[in-house]
Amino acid sequence: MTHAGFAVPTAVFGPETAVGPAHALVLAPVTPSWDEGAFFAPVTQVLADAGLRVTVVDTLSLWDEEIDTLDSLVARWRALLPQYGHVDLICGNAFGGAVAQALLPEVAANTAALLVSGPARTDALLEARLTEIAELAAGGRSGDALALLNRRVQPHGRSRVTDGTAPTPHDPSAGRRLAAGMRMLCGVDVTDTVRSHPGPLLQIVGGDSQLVTQHHTAAASHHQVHVIPRTGMRPHIERTAEVSALVGTFLREKGLI
Repeated sequence: MTHAGFAVPTAVFGPETAVGPAHALVLAPVTPSWDEGAFFAPVTQVLADAGLRVTVVDTLSLWDEEIDTLDSLVARWRALLPQYGHVDLICGNAFGGAVAQALLPEVAANTAALLVSGPARTDALLEARLTEIAELAAGGRSGDALALLNRRVQPHGRSRVTDGTAPTPHDPSAGRRLAAGMRMLCGVDVTDTVRSHPGPLLQIVGGDSQLVTQHHTAAASHHQVHVIPRTGMRPHIERTAEVSALVGTFLREKGLI
């Protein structure tokens, strides 16, 4: 898929035919490089096993130096979205979750949304932690930035100690991606957009997250926010069985399978 000269790395799972099965579009979080959708593998497996066709995209692939806000990146995704065809379920993880929520007005009113640690808004503490990572990455220390990010995605109080382990060498491309993604999340607030979405929505966050918490979510009365105790930013990896069961129930209750 391309947009104005941008190639969008994409991974497709589930039924090979685009005719018939419900379609899930998944927007990736900030990663130092495209990981072929590995970040969402446990959830993707549930969706594909349920018969959905799953398209996973590198959200940051539409970013360049002309983009300095989430709104401007969302505008590019808004223009590209029709090329993916009908979307029955829009998903996003972390940064991708913020973009997915911003895109809700662009999908059909009954489109379901599934978010994992996807902020609808930020606050001073979250922005300070994101900015710390961004400044390391922008300052030529992408290895240190990635190490700090990896600590922050762990549950509070259980961050892996990496003292004595040398950070990975600086990767300019990874540094630009990390810095851009973290900075674009600062000042985000799509609360009204999310609450106005008439379709079903399930947001899953970690109860011990150091970054996105329940405080950073938004939901209408017909939406669901589920907190997974003792997990950080990756509840779908830390408590795969529990999250998979939640997702399966959501798909069945909302008529997606």
